[in-house]
Amino acid sequence: MVAPIFLSFQSLLPEHNRVALDLYQPFRGLSFLNILGQFLRGVVFAFIFYPFYSLIFERRGGKLLLFTSMFGLGLFGSVEPQPGSIEGIVYTITSFTEHASILIAVAIQMLIFVLIMFKFETYLYGDNRCFEVVDLFLPNRHLIKAFIIRFTIVHLFTYWIVGGIFYQISGYQEVLESMEIFILWRPLDNLTTVFLVFFGQIFRGIFLAILLYPFSQNFIEKKRGWALLYLLMTGLTILGSPLFLAEFISFKGSTLEFFQSLAVGIPEIFSQMLVFSLLFFFWQKRKETKQLQTLKYNMSVFLT
Repeated sequence: MVAPIFLSFQSLLPEHNRVALDLYQPFRGLSFLNILGQFLRGVVFAFIFYPFYSLIFERRGGKLLLFTSMFGLGLFGSVEPQPGSIEGIVYTITSFTEHASILIAVAIQMLIFVLIMFKFETYLYGDNRCFEVVDLFLPNRHLIKAFIIRFTIVHLFTYWIVGGIFYQISGYQEVLESMEIFILWRPLDNLTTVFLVFFGQIFRGIFLAILLYPFSQNFIEKKRGWALLYLLMTGLTILGSPLFLAEFISFKGSTLEFFQSLAVGIPEIFSQMLVFSLLFFFWQKRKETKQLQTLKYNMSVFLT
């Protein structure tokens, strides 16, 4: 629904104001490969959100949670430096018009999706489900500050350490200079870029923490909750982004070039997310377990 309208709008923009849109093609015309890419993206979203079904569809505020997850994590918080994402703002010289137009278009797309999805669920299961009236977005709000701080610290640590290791062993500099997809990237040795990357990742860490906090009790309370966190992070910020699967399916080039493109960034991102999920999960779980033990002890003292 949104793609044809956006493509018409894109064609009306002056060429200098649509360079990134033409290069990355966040919205594409109807074709078998493009439809297949969006179908697989839908399957990914379904797989990601299924473990959190009751949190989204059986609590008040679920529509907003689903929207902020798909829009905020899938686009703005995406690991891909595409138009409309924090990474795109930090790493590329994409114009404000391109960023703003994609943010608005994807927001409309996700809003339509959420409304249709909830209508569909109501049609299937009726409107008689018992909704839990809870503070969905800020449960235990006195704990959110510590959650955000720990999340951001681990995010920065894994981003710089894992990213630094892969930058050294994967020959990123040579790739950045040779592949067309990186033509809009800022020079990484520029002081302004370093400044943008550092503070941009602090902002991105805080942003991701706020959006993921409503899901926190669902994965922290599970024995293998780190896997659920990993599913959320990789699914929404990588596989669920507008470009990843579409580019993967419609890649035009030789087999060698295809595997070379997969070797750039993909192993780093999945490794970074795995290390992050493990470190953050066990740190957060340890803190919450300690707080619970302290609370139980204080209650026992009070009752005696």
